[in-house]
Amino acid sequence: MVTYNACSAKPHPETAHLSGLDVLALMRDQELEQIVALNDPATGLSGFVVIHDTTRGPAIGGCRLWSYPTAEAALEDAIRLAVAMTRKCALAGLNAGGGKGVLIDHAGIKDRAGMLRAMGRYVESFGGRFYTSGDLGLSGADIARMRETSRYVAVPDDRKLDLAGATAWGVLGGMRATLAAAGLGRSLQGRRVVVQGLGAMGARVAALLVKEGATVIAADTDAAVAERVASSTGARLVAPEDVWDQAADLFCPCATSGVLTSETAARLRVRGVVGAANNQLDAPEVDAELMRRGVLYAPDYAVNSGAITLTAREFLERRSDLRDIAALGERVEETVTRILETSARTGNPPQQVADRLADDALVRPRSTERQFWPLR
Repeated sequence: MVTYNACSAKPHPETAHLSGLDVLALMRDQELEQIVALNDPATGLSGFVVIHDTTRGPAIGGCRLWSYPTAEAALEDAIRLAVAMTRKCALAGLNAGGGKGVLIDHAGIKDRAGMLRAMGRYVESFGGRFYTSGDLGLSGADIARMRETSRYVAVPDDRKLDLAGATAWGVLGGMRATLAAAGLGRSLQGRRVVVQGLGAMGARVAALLVKEGATVIAADTDAAVAERVASSTGARLVAPEDVWDQAADLFCPCATSGVLTSETAARLRVRGVVGAANNQLDAPEVDAELMRRGVLYAPDYAVNSGAITLTAREFLERRSDLRDIAALGERVEETVTRILETSARTGNPPQQVADRLADDALVRPRSTERQFWPLR
């Protein structure tokens, strides 16, 4: 199903590139349920909502605001992230599926607050088929703006819905499983960890690592942010381009997608990769390359599922308890342990193992009769 929600026949320059794109063929190839194109000229809103699979329940996925070179690139990112969210929910055993909101950051945005309220209206129009919260490029205040016009937006709140904390504890759980699989034991005490990206997520992970007794080597493209985190945690800073060459136990990517390429993977001097960033692998073959080099890769959507689990509890199960956040880390540790043990036994790279486990948990064959449709 393709839906174009547009307020004007005149597209933004960023979306003009889509004219030659066969959207239906793309949907068939990726097994997508729905693509909604967004356009609000009054505020500058331009982007997409992609729903991949709702056979286990409503789609859950964050919204991000990013400067994409073309609309195709934005849509491609939304699709990759929506598919990953489906697998993340399935692997975590949640009664939910995967979706994603991607907003294009461009010079024509006239009213940021209005744009976010407009995005909230689009989210509301799904009637509970799509739940969302924040992601790259959007602050807690931005998400609060979206919440003004939609009931289906989760606003991060450390007192009630500590999404960053839930994810960070999951990352630590993934690290314990990876260290154990590498024969180094579960403890983070005395371990050296390279943290790439010190935004809200990376900073939280770095702080927890220091509290656990690990030595943190960190980098961020924003020097002021890096200095602030280093001052509060004691992390040792290196230049962003040098993170790949640090001798450490673990590499923890917490920045943008696609950072693990054939070139960067070859430079790593660590035993494992465990991070909070989405879609860390630039290409599927990087998974196998890491395995050949003896570097254990904990699949990102298995590791960073803490926030989505907390969101599902709040929205779908109507319960939230911050005392359970640390337990989310134990759940992630169990999942990553299962993936790495299966990988070692079968010889298949960890990402392939995780994909198979997640896909096996989905409802097949797919049809609109099996999809989630809110009661009206």
